[in-house]
Amino acid sequence: MSTSVYLREQEKLPDDATIIDVGAHFGLFSLHTASGLANARVLACEPASATFDCLSRNFAAHLPGGTALRTAVADRSGTVELTYYPANETIATIEVDEEDDQRNISAVFENVGADPAQSEAYCSELRRAAERYPVPVTTIAQLFADHDLDTVDLLKIDVERAELAVLRGIGEANWPRIRTVSVEVHDLDGRLNEVVSLLSAKGYRTEQLQQDLYKGSSVHIVRAHRP
Repeated sequence: MSTSVYLREQEKLPDDATIIDVGAHFGLFSLHTASGLANARVLACEPASATFDCLSRNFAAHLPGGTALRTAVADRSGTVELTYYPANETIATIEVDEEDDQRNISAVFENVGADPAQSEAYCSELRRAAERYPVPVTTIAQLFADHDLDTVDLLKIDVERAELAVLRGIGEANWPRIRTVSVEVHDLDGRLNEVVSLLSAKGYRTEQLQQDLYKGSSVHIVRAHRP
């Protein structure tokens, strides 16, 4: 998600907003979104070890009141295998789909004016250097319980094809307590419509967008707000 998306979310948040950042990576979304809020409470979840270390340092330096959690988020608690790509930490995932990655990276190469043919070599190197290891996994429902959350003003999800699992792990009792959802969706097998239908059924007004960088890819953003 780009800075423009961060700022659009920030404009609607109260100064004491509670934010859950699922797939926090280095913490850029959390830092941008909380930067103009006086008393924001941020929980940021990132399962990849090296990326989490960077997230923790960023929070210590720039958001000392934030909470960084080394965990994946899905529809169950326990342990799950993470695939981590040292050359592109942002696409670490518990839901591997090499064909989707190839298509998306090719689209990005083309959209920035690079030779899309080079994306095949790039993706081959990503796969060659990939690391796989177990990580803890939790649910949004468990985060509500563990951190004594009442209301969540913004739930951001960027989890490389595991977005439906995250949404399914919210729990019926918690849906009314979440005011805004911003989720990156990989539109595979009708997933975009499935996410929109789920959020609409939970009482949200939704809008869809696709950033210019991702034109021609499966990557979309769904933003959902309670009326």
